[in-house]
Amino acid sequence: MSLSLLIVEDEAIIADDLSMILEDIGYHIAGIASSFEEATELLESEAPDMVLLDIMLKGEKTGIDIAGLIKEKYDLPFVFITSLYDKSTVEKANKTRPSGYLVKPFKESDLQVTLQLAWKKHKESKAKGTENNAQKIFIRHNGAMVPLVPDEILYVEASDNYAIFYTQEKQFVVTQTLKSVEDQLNGTDFCRIHKTYLINLSKIDLIEHSVVFINGKALPIGKVYKKDLLEKITVF
Repeated sequence: MSLSLLIVEDEAIIADDLSMILEDIGYHIAGIASSFEEATELLESEAPDMVLLDIMLKGEKTGIDIAGLIKEKYDLPFVFITSLYDKSTVEKANKTRPSGYLVKPFKESDLQVTLQLAWKKHKESKAKGTENNAQKIFIRHNGAMVPLVPDEILYVEASDNYAIFYTQEKQFVVTQTLKSVEDQLNGTDFCRIHKTYLINLSKIDLIEHSVVFINGKALPIGKVYKKDLLEKITVF
């Protein structure tokens, strides 16, 4: 059974092109919406599995507003399409926790891989929800011990003998090397992609050339780590 996908795009030519490409690669198109109101109706009537969502739409409400509704009312993965990759737009979009981004113009291969990763992240997140809640880790922060579910961590960055944990909303600095953090998270969905970065595989938005995108942040893939990364993800 093919996945059902709702397209929210107010440029008719782009929407039609996306529809044809997606049908060719095996998706069922639940509908095409060009506004907040149309998207709301189709979300309710068609119950899609996933949403491909343009950030900028004509009218008062944008794709970010639709993303907020999806988060509040529907348990669906959604991927943003945007031609605006400025800091302000990304910060607003990130607050809705999208499953991925596509920056116009994009290639068909980028579209296919991004949607596959988004669906994979969604399934893994649901499957591991209960498990992760039982496997909290604790981070020393401002004299206290803060509990973190591993799935909350986007990536960890090395800074001399410190490690910086990045989540959707906060950063935590701990006095441990990245190697030590990697050893302690062994057996989870974390993978070293560079001497400076350890990433949560379930948070990948896009892999392009030698760069991984997570939450709007471009992280380089080191040559010695690329093989291990490719072995840990599913590529069609």
